Amino acid sequence: MKKIIAVALLTAATGDVYAVSVLNTPEGTLDLTGRAYAGHFFGDDRASEFYGSNTWFRFGAQGKAKISDSLSALGTYEAQLNIGNKKGTTVESESDSSLNTRFAFGGVTGAWGTLTYGRQNGAAILTTAWTDVAVTDGYGNHGVGEGVDKFGTKRASDVLNYVVSLGQAKLDLDYKLRTTKDSYDEDSDSYGDTDNSALGAAITYDLLSSLSLGTSYTLGQQGDEADAKLWILGAKYDDGALYAAFNYGKGSDWYKVGYDHDGYEAALGYKFANKISLMTLWNMMDVSHSGGSFHPVDYVTLGAKYQFNRQLSVAAEYRLNNRGAEDQFKDVSGQLTDAKDDMQLAMRYDF
Repeated sequence: MKKIIAVALLTAATGDVYAVSVLNTPEGTLDLTGRAYAGHFFGDDRASEFYGSNTWFRFGAQGKAKISDSLSALGTYEAQLNIGNKKGTTVESESDSSLNTRFAFGGVTGAWGTLTYGRQNGAAILTTAWTDVAVTDGYGNHGVGEGVDKFGTKRASDVLNYVVSLGQAKLDLDYKLRTTKDSYDEDSDSYGDTDNSALGAAITYDLLSSLSLGTSYTLGQQGDEADAKLWILGAKYDDGALYAAFNYGKGSDWYKVGYDHDGYEAALGYKFANKISLMTLWNMMDVSHSGGSFHPVDYVTLGAKYQFNRQLSVAAEYRLNNRGAEDQFKDVSGQLTDAKDDMQLAMRYDF
C-alpha cells in the first residue's frame, strides 16, 4: 500500500507529468520531470482577460529513499521558468522571464500513510483536480474559489499534509502554518491580525472503478475579521474514453470578508481511439454581499487536443466569456466593460 500512496501523492502534488528514471535501486529511486509548453492567447487586445504569450518550461525531481523495511523518505522539487506573459499585451520574452518554485516538500511514507511538509497542494486538490482538466494551460479551476496560495487549497508554502488510502477511500488532512506578521498602524497605534493559517480535510470514495465521489472542507483566517470557510462537493466519471466531472463550492467570507459565494465547475470530454480528445468546461462563481451580487467567473470553454505520442501534443481551446461590466471586469484602460472571448493554441512536450 505504501508504494501506491507515495505515487498518488506525487501525482496529485505535481500534476500529470512523465518522469525519466535516473536511479532505481532497492534502496531508492530518483526521477527527473520536465515539460516545455508554448502557447499563445488570441482575443481582443484591450478587453480579453488573457492575451499574448503563454510560454514556460517546467522541471523537477522526485526522490525516494528506503529508511527501513516499513518506512521510506521522499522529496519533490519542481520549478517553472516563465517566458511569456499571458496577461495584457504581448511582451518581449526575455524581459518577462521569471523562475518560480511550484513545489518543494519532503516527508516519510509507510503502510500507515504519507506525511509531508513544505510547499505542496492542500487537501482540497483531491476533488478540485477532477475539473482542472482543460486541454491548454490557463483555463478551468476558477469557479469554486480555491487558488494558489489561498488558504492551502492549491499550491501553498508551509503546509503539513497527511494522506492515506483505506480501501476504496482516500483521506487527506492538511494544516497551513501562519507565514505573515501582524501589521502595525501608526495612526491608530494598533495591530491588525494578518493570520493566513488554514485547516483542510478531504475524502474521496470510489463507488466503481469509473465513478468517484468526494468532498472537502477548508477553514482559513481572514485576519481578525472573520473565518473563511469553503466546502466543496464533487463527482467524477472516467471510463478511459468518456470523462465527466462536477464540483460545487460554497464559500463564506472566502472571496472577501462579507462576501459569500456559490461556485460551479463542470467538465465533459471524450477521448477517441485516433489520439484526438475533446473537452468542454463550465466555470461560474456567484458572489453575493450586502450591495448585491456579481459573477467574477462565468465562462464556457471548447477544447480539442491531438496526442502524437506519450510526450508531444497540440491543443486549441476557445473560451466564451460571459463576464460583463456588472461583474467588475475592466479593460486595459481601467474602464468597466464586457469581457471578450479569447482562445489559446499550444504545443506541449513532456520529458
